[in-house]
Amino acid sequence: MVIKEYKWVVLVIMSISELMVMSLWFSASAIAPELASIWGISGIGTLIVTLMVQFGFVMGALISASLGLADKINPRKLFAFSATMSSLFAVMFVFLYHYFFIEMILMLLTGIMMAGIYPVAVLIVSNWFPARRGLALGIVIAGLTLGSALPHIILDLPFIREWEALLEFSSLLSILGGAIVFLTLHDTKKYINTPKFKLDTIKLIVRNKPVMLANYGYFGHQWELYAMWTWIPVFILSSFSFYYTGSKLLFMAGIISFSIIGLSGVTGSILGGLISDRIGRTLSTSIYLGISGTSAVLIGLTYGAMPYITVIVGIIWGITVIADSAQFSTAVTELSNDKIRGSALTFQMALGFLITTGSIYAIDILRTTVGWHWAFSFLSIGPLLGIISMMRLRYKNESSLMCNGKK
Repeated sequence: MVIKEYKWVVLVIMSISELMVMSLWFSASAIAPELASIWGISGIGTLIVTLMVQFGFVMGALISASLGLADKINPRKLFAFSATMSSLFAVMFVFLYHYFFIEMILMLLTGIMMAGIYPVAVLIVSNWFPARRGLALGIVIAGLTLGSALPHIILDLPFIREWEALLEFSSLLSILGGAIVFLTLHDTKKYINTPKFKLDTIKLIVRNKPVMLANYGYFGHQWELYAMWTWIPVFILSSFSFYYTGSKLLFMAGIISFSIIGLSGVTGSILGGLISDRIGRTLSTSIYLGISGTSAVLIGLTYGAMPYITVIVGIIWGITVIADSAQFSTAVTELSNDKIRGSALTFQMALGFLITTGSIYAIDILRTTVGWHWAFSFLSIGPLLGIISMMRLRYKNESSLMCNGKK
């Protein structure tokens, strides 16, 4: 009974800590326009600023797996160390902002440290929840989602006047999040083993067709998700400029962006887990992908329309674009054996986040060529391919391993 009760304590602690630490994740995106002005850059330069943390995360995930850090280092300590280091790099960023090259390195290092946060949280929680894992990981992703959206609301706080204050405040949250995990979680030997990430392990993952089908679904999801999160605030600001100006425009755009990314994302993550545990992984993810892919097409048609129309479509998109995220990781934990489970998760996340850089860049090009009315439509390719992969997985015999046979 104690163990059953404590696992929910673990879930709450990890979710809150994830929210606090991940506030650093999108800080660079939130302040990218101001940084571009300071550094005198535009276009691809601004995009590099936005993507640098993503590149760092991919590098960090591969490095972590290649060294088998989850086996060699206590996950509680790894999480706390990564949170602390990412905070230090962000603070250094504030003091060295005149040096563009150094700042890019600091952003890259921040992303590398993030690889010791997100995957580690998923591994810890998935180990504590052999049952109801879809809901548990959905709640963890809800924390990640809200943390990623947090910079947009922090910027509206009365004591946050400059971009430096945003990074400093986010850094403080990150340190506190790491400290909570380090000081309150109990150690357990029931870790999901993460073997060294080498070519033999990669072969085992790639040859596991059910795992790869779940990965392909995740890749389609990632193609859409982070491009949406990155550019929806810019889209909202531009669309709302037809109706608002000045400080009111900035306030409305910030609140709505936070609502679409953060509040809707939290709702989608939790509901996604609940529904997935009831009807199965392949069916639920296909439904979410279908609705989010359709929303990607519809949102552009609301550009310049009455704000409430954009908000309605945006909220639907915000809920469904994240609802399937945790379920792809859950599927991998259910379809892979103990020997490759940790590496399979790391492999999934590393490639998934690498894919996000392509779609983020694509939207930057499309918004200036075809315009906002159709730019986001390109993202619907990902959900379409994801649905195909998950339906193929549904008819694999191994799919009975998921969600107590509910597929």
